[in-house]
Amino acid sequence: MGRRTLIQSTVLIVVVFAVMLAVGTLISSEPSEATQASGRVPTTTTTTEPPPEGVVIVRINNGVFSPANLAMDLEVTQTIRWVNEDDREYIILANGGAFESPPLAKGDEFEFDFSTLEPAIHRYNALVGFARVPGSVDTRPEQ
Repeated sequence: MGRRTLIQSTVLIVVVFAVMLAVGTLISSEPSEATQASGRVPTTTTTTEPPPEGVVIVRINNGVFSPANLAMDLEVTQTIRWVNEDDREYIILANGGAFESPPLAKGDEFEFDFSTLEPAIHRYNALVGFARVPGSVDTRPEQ
C-alpha cells in the first residue's frame, strides 16, 4: 500500500504543477491579441514624472533590465536610477565592486553616479536568488 500511495502522490504533484504552469501561461502581461493584430502600441495607465536632468531610469521587470545595455554621454547624463517593478527582490552589483545596492523590493529605487568612475564599459548584475540578470553601461566617449 505504501508504494501505491507514493505513486498517487507523485501523480497528484505532477498534475498540480501542470495546472499551475497552464494558469501562469494564461495570465501574462502581454498585450491582447486584438491589440497586437491592430499594430497599435498598447497604452498604459502609469503616470510618472520625468527623471531629473542627467538621470536615466532603468526598470527591472519580469527578470530583465529595460534597457539592459546603455551608452551614456557623461556630459549629458551621469546617473542611473534602477527602479524595481518586479515582485521579486533584487540586489544590483557592479562586476568590479564599484557599487552595490541594498536589497530592492518592489517599488524601491537605487541610484549610482557614473561620473565618479573612469570612462569604460561597466558591467553589472541584478542578483535574484541564485540567478544573475546582466546589464552594462558604456561611458566611453564616442570614437
